[in-house]
Amino acid sequence: MRQSRYVWLIGISLLCLITIVVLKTPQAVISTLADPQYGNSQRKTIQQFWKYMDLRQIDLACDLLSLPKGSADESEFKVWETLMNKDPMLSLQKVEFMNPDMEGSQDVIVRVSWTSSLEKVQQVTFSMSLAKTEKGWQIQGIKRINDLSYIGGDQDGGSV
Repeated sequence: MRQSRYVWLIGISLLCLITIVVLKTPQAVISTLADPQYGNSQRKTIQQFWKYMDLRQIDLACDLLSLPKGSADESEFKVWETLMNKDPMLSLQKVEFMNPDMEGSQDVIVRVSWTSSLEKVQQVTFSMSLAKTEKGWQIQGIKRINDLSYIGGDQDGGSV
């Protein structure tokens, strides 16, 4: 009885693996297994980027970027890198995609919400440009659309 349980477990695992390979191209499966940070969609790449920023894994977030040296996009990233390192209590709350259909566009509008025990909830909207590379999608531009907006009012109970 015990051995048949292992046979069933191996069979189900093989069925799942075959399903993954059939639904995705072998190159996509292998590159995702080798480098999981490179998603095969714009949405996954952006989500992974902000997840790395939240975890303070700046080097992994940089792997998803391909920004021109000395550009405004690079300075915007440096601002967020400094902000992340300055406030260890700052935590990603949610990432909202403002584009209803991202498949036809290289630019994605994203609203990122942060929370911290030291400050109020912050919401920032970005325009992120992506390009398809041999490894998957990479972020080639990141521009802040609005300034930091605070939700929930100021600390004395009034509204902003």
